[in-house]
Amino acid sequence: MDTLEKLIRIWPIIKWLDDARWGAGASGSNIPGPVFEKHLDDRGKVLTHWLCYITDQQRPYEQVWNEGGPVFAEVVSEYLSTAKQGHHVLDILQAYTRSTGPGQVDEFVSRRQELQGQPIRYKPRFGMHQLSIARTLGLLPQYGGDIVAYLSANEEFWLGPTGGSDSPIWRMAFLLYLLSYDQITRGMLSFHRQRDDFLRDLQDREQEVGRLLNDKASLENRYRRWVRRERFHKRLWAAFRDYLKPGSYYEKVFMRHFGEVGSSAATHLFNSDRNEVLSWLELPGDTWNLQFSRMLLGSQITHPRDLREAYDRLRHRGLVSKAFYPEQFDVSFDFSPRMCDRANQDLCLFRKASRIKAYCLAEARTDSRPCPVTMILCGYQSECQQVNCPVPQGVGEDLCQGCAREVTMP
Repeated sequence: MDTLEKLIRIWPIIKWLDDARWGAGASGSNIPGPVFEKHLDDRGKVLTHWLCYITDQQRPYEQVWNEGGPVFAEVVSEYLSTAKQGHHVLDILQAYTRSTGPGQVDEFVSRRQELQGQPIRYKPRFGMHQLSIARTLGLLPQYGGDIVAYLSANEEFWLGPTGGSDSPIWRMAFLLYLLSYDQITRGMLSFHRQRDDFLRDLQDREQEVGRLLNDKASLENRYRRWVRRERFHKRLWAAFRDYLKPGSYYEKVFMRHFGEVGSSAATHLFNSDRNEVLSWLELPGDTWNLQFSRMLLGSQITHPRDLREAYDRLRHRGLVSKAFYPEQFDVSFDFSPRMCDRANQDLCLFRKASRIKAYCLAEARTDSRPCPVTMILCGYQSECQQVNCPVPQGVGEDLCQGCAREVTMP
């Protein structure tokens, strides 16, 4: 069985898990605290979410949202009230951080909220995160500190005609990449010790991005290079995905705000055919995604680019519908740690004679019951769906050789 044939069999299960992921259990913001919940409007919530994802690298995601989220909400709240220029941005970043010593990244510290009676502390792992945060906040004042207004102001670039190998979604993602991730190969550690360096960078970056956005030919050329070389950026797509996936808390916030700020043509793009919009989302490409692909698909799918190319071939041949798309494979972020990493092959949907069927309620004809299978496989809370449930059908069986660890004698 070749890779494309495997994908055809796998995708209905992936979609089923993805639907469970973005059901009722995914409707919360993930960011606790009164500042985010009560003191930020939609633009502030989008920006806080975006800053969290900038720092979501090589650390438990719970830290990003439970600790970073509340602190960034405070930063954003003050930023939207006072920041007009680069030095205002640095004033705020200095006020909400403390220097932790030479060679160390500044630590963010809350000023208005506490966790267990103590100020909330959150330390990004890398100086590149600090530079991305500063550049994002430094570029947005001319758009009212509003990511959606930034995209809307440049909609001529992404809303125009695109060819078969191009998409408004890719173009929007590129604009977001320019905002936060472009040309950052090394970072800076301290808003305190390196304030002058940060300020020069913000001033230079504002001029550079301004020239690019006002030069259609240069912008188009830079975009084409991004598509070829830089398109598959994990944190970029993980964040942008949240603004487009039905069921996401941030999709509601983003779409509501776009309806207020964007043009009717832009709103129509999102509402006319959402599956087509979602089909252009790229797989973020986490370590768990790649482990999952290796187990099921071998050496043929080792990068999100490989999955995109395989998907395009299947779509071109009419072998999969728009209901399936590459980003859905991000369920492996939750599947792999519970199944592959723990060698739980006896409960794997992709193994022959899996015991997971014993937990399935579909054949019991019970409506509105929690589904044990999605909880076991991925930790998703969802209701039993008798119709189109892939578990009793066994559609993915015998696709994986197993993940049990075998100890042998040399």
